[in-house]
Amino acid sequence: MTNSVEVEIKPVKADAELMSAWLGKMEDISITPKLLFDLQTLLRHYADFLVPNKNVSVDYKYEGTPCASVDKDQIFIPLDMLQEGRVDETISAVIHELHHIKFSDNERLTCERILPYFQRILETVEIEYYGKKMSIWKAISSHGDILSEAIIDRELDHSYKEFIYQYFGDLFLLLNAIEDVRIDELQPKNLLKYRFKQEDIAFGKFQSLYASGDLDKESLFGSFIDALFHLKGYGHSQLIEDSNITKDRIIAVEEPQQYYPPTFNAFAKVLQTHAGSLWQEYEKQEEMNDSAVCDFLVEDSLGEEGETPKTEGDEELGLEPKKASDCPQFDGELAKDVRNVFGESDIQDLLNAMLGDDKEGEGQPTELLLNPQQWAEIQAFKALQHIPCREVVEELPQGINYDTLILDCYA
Repeated sequence: MTNSVEVEIKPVKADAELMSAWLGKMEDISITPKLLFDLQTLLRHYADFLVPNKNVSVDYKYEGTPCASVDKDQIFIPLDMLQEGRVDETISAVIHELHHIKFSDNERLTCERILPYFQRILETVEIEYYGKKMSIWKAISSHGDILSEAIIDRELDHSYKEFIYQYFGDLFLLLNAIEDVRIDELQPKNLLKYRFKQEDIAFGKFQSLYASGDLDKESLFGSFIDALFHLKGYGHSQLIEDSNITKDRIIAVEEPQQYYPPTFNAFAKVLQTHAGSLWQEYEKQEEMNDSAVCDFLVEDSLGEEGETPKTEGDEELGLEPKKASDCPQFDGELAKDVRNVFGESDIQDLLNAMLGDDKEGEGQPTELLLNPQQWAEIQAFKALQHIPCREVVEELPQGINYDTLILDCYA
């Protein structure tokens, strides 16, 4: 059951430098019901020309990062960002999500296209599974089917669903990063100021680590940051330089699936190593122990009378077989930071599948709801009509310009 928490946005000073220009270069803006109404109006305006022919609503009801729902034609504004006064950042993130609606494949189709790579990479990583050497894929698939539909619906009935969700989510995260580069470059020029400010904030969180040379570029998350710094013009990635991935080629594709093969080929080795590291982390968390019963069940599910096929490489991906035990320790802190900053809200439960002790509570985030009284005050501005007026009188032939405000009140 989802937990709901009622939130009131208090009048803190707003970081709304860019929005203030739209409001008439106001200074020292604070979070007020009027500002929140103006924010709704501005985002609805952007939605009208970014995703025309849709009646998009803008709602203050969401936890985590901003999100735009294609199916429901809704923009969800995160209350936690506004509690901190991060207005420009909120606008930037919602514009980004609107571009996902306009240009990106839906999540279901993306997951369907990821699954073959998920299987191929896990087939190249060897583990010792209850005394038998086999690939990770052989081990987990022996416990039941792994279907993209079940993953996307979070309905996977599988002994190793936490590992599957986690690794699958990290593959999704990688593809989403490349897609983010594509849709950001397709943004209208008049909105780029929001994007640049947001990028400065996001990359600033990793700038010192990157500049010091302490970023582990051999790990998935280190290579991920390195690639984004390269493609966004903040740094240089040898991995990207050696691949055929360029910003121009990403932008030029007719549909996202066209950059999947070069992306997985470029990141194949770090994804393979990540699979081995993640498996070791999962084993440690689960404290998997050998037992005669488990040996019997594994052997029976494999159906090969104690013999398992040799772990093979993948020539197309340029992968030789690799033992999970040879993979470095999983860097949980860097993983957490990258997943939180660059992970889309709709896959956060996948990205955090192996975190926390209370696994029964996973996938049930706390829902933040705006205080009803404050919501009503914000919506009241919809009834306020602004009418520019001009009158010519005998004393002033040039006329008088004035504004009329009409508050439509009814019982």
